[in-house]
Amino acid sequence: MSRLMDLGLEQLTKMVLDMSNLTEKTIINSLEAYQKKSGASSDSIFQLSNQLGMLKENTNDLAVELLARYQPLAIDLRYIKSCIDISYDLSRFGRYAYDIALTPSWLGDLSSCDFIVSLDMADKALAMIRKSMVAFKNRDAELAKTLSKDDDVVDRMYKETVTSIMSNKELEMKCVVATLLLVRHLERMADHACYIGDAVVYIVEGQKVNLE
Repeated sequence: MSRLMDLGLEQLTKMVLDMSNLTEKTIINSLEAYQKKSGASSDSIFQLSNQLGMLKENTNDLAVELLARYQPLAIDLRYIKSCIDISYDLSRFGRYAYDIALTPSWLGDLSSCDFIVSLDMADKALAMIRKSMVAFKNRDAELAKTLSKDDDVVDRMYKETVTSIMSNKELEMKCVVATLLLVRHLERMADHACYIGDAVVYIVEGQKVNLE
């Protein structure tokens, strides 16, 4: 592989990791906006989500350029293809974060709602995203494979939360709806973290897996 190819791959990696950092910021801000714990608003989350979308396009442009210019094979080809897939997953986190931040504007003041369980689920989903990106950065397939068990935990939390709130007749309807929306977005985030893990295993081992 030529030095120019190396430089291109380094730049591609940097762009994906930059997206990862922005993703974490976007999710944290969206959860704060959801709870009205900061000055973050749905408008500011929308801007962050748009930035992720633009970074995805830039990442894909570079990936396509590297494919066309160097016609890479084996692990280099898998790596570039996986960066395209991962950039999509990271952009989806931005969209889910924006939808979370929008919830109070749809349903009004949620300060009377108790989100302890669902926010524990948010911590777990965010930890999965961080783990998936550590696995990507280090090309650690074994770490990526542990995301499957994490996803099982999130799925269980999701089902338990839905069952619990639907059986609680004392909850305000807006709290029920808000919680359902939140946990559904978090469950999808966990799934996309697994997709990133799938991509890492594909890069390292050259095989397709399904960690979800």
